[in-house]
Amino acid sequence: MNSSDQLHVALLEPIGGHSGNDFYDFGLCKAVADQGTHLVFYTCDETTLDTKFSFSFKTEKPFKKIYGKENKLVRGLRYAIGSYNAANHAAKAGLKVVHFHIYHFAMREYLNFFLFKRKGFKIVATIHDVENFEDFGKEIDTGKYAKFEKVIDRVIVHSEYAKRAVKKYFPSFPEEKIHIVPHGDSDFLYNYPIGKTEARKKLGLPLDQKLVLFFGQIKKVKGLDVLLKAWAIVRDQKKDAKLLVVGRPWKVEQDLFDGIVKEKKLEPDCILNYNYVDNEVIPAYFEAADIVVLPYREIYSSGVMIRALDYRSAIIASDLDTFKNIIVEGENGVLFKNEDEKDLAEKILALINDEEKLKHLRINAKKTADEKFSWKLIGEKVNEVYKLAMNGSSN
Repeated sequence: MNSSDQLHVALLEPIGGHSGNDFYDFGLCKAVADQGTHLVFYTCDETTLDTKFSFSFKTEKPFKKIYGKENKLVRGLRYAIGSYNAANHAAKAGLKVVHFHIYHFAMREYLNFFLFKRKGFKIVATIHDVENFEDFGKEIDTGKYAKFEKVIDRVIVHSEYAKRAVKKYFPSFPEEKIHIVPHGDSDFLYNYPIGKTEARKKLGLPLDQKLVLFFGQIKKVKGLDVLLKAWAIVRDQKKDAKLLVVGRPWKVEQDLFDGIVKEKKLEPDCILNYNYVDNEVIPAYFEAADIVVLPYREIYSSGVMIRALDYRSAIIASDLDTFKNIIVEGENGVLFKNEDEKDLAEKILALINDEEKLKHLRINAKKTADEKFSWKLIGEKVNEVYKLAMNGSSN
């Protein structure tokens, strides 16, 4: 790319290493920079991947001490200072497009939009969660979306389902300016298969039992309670199997799940790890598992799904539209009826001892990841969106 044609982009995502979002962030930044774009990544001070690996883009950390248990007003002030410093740095660096990532439509996000917009930046927003899943099941206040709709130049979503949702809350936003780009969370740093036995030894897991894995941040919308109830059925028919739960509860009480475990007497049949897992350890959990289950009630996109595909997992997922656009029944995964623990239990029992089927699903899972969710493909598509934002085209 000629220097005169080079895109100059700020990618701002304050979560970063705080909750493991850094892996997605760095994968996307690398994919974009590999296309010849000059990119600066703005994030929080808990992010460390840039100190462990060498990347062709620069990382700045203006968001300092914004997480933790300190007073919310103090942390909010620090966030505002970080936003202000990021916008000033990006403007002085000659960047022209800013790429935001939205998980909540709240004032702190709008502050970022306002500060960059007033400096003349074109705004591209990837909307990961159209609705805040903390409020799942509650009535949605659509009024808060209007101010975002007015300042965004281009929207990126990860599925047709998410695009329909954006149109619901952004009724005046031109449909042709909403672009579907795959999520992308494939492992470009640590994905080195080590074998099931070695993985289980590394993690201290049983060597002689079937393992079914639930992995990722635990939210009400992700249906762990459905899986636990299904596991009570599986346990009664399959004695040599354990359910492995790995992830931190988010905006939901751990007692909800512990109560089900106690009620169903599942203590001997579950391994519960409610902790954050470092990126370098994650592949071992997927390698150790015979089956990975995603029992989500609703989702617009899923990094866990993409990682499971990339890690060659045998997947069982709820039959949401988002998953049905990825999983071909019986080829690269299995679908069950959403929120139906009996159907989920039947699918687990049917698959858990079918070694030929498990092998078939794993081969095709990796093939799906390589063909549909490669970072190279995503980098190309995102750069095209940046170009459209810059030239103001209606295409």
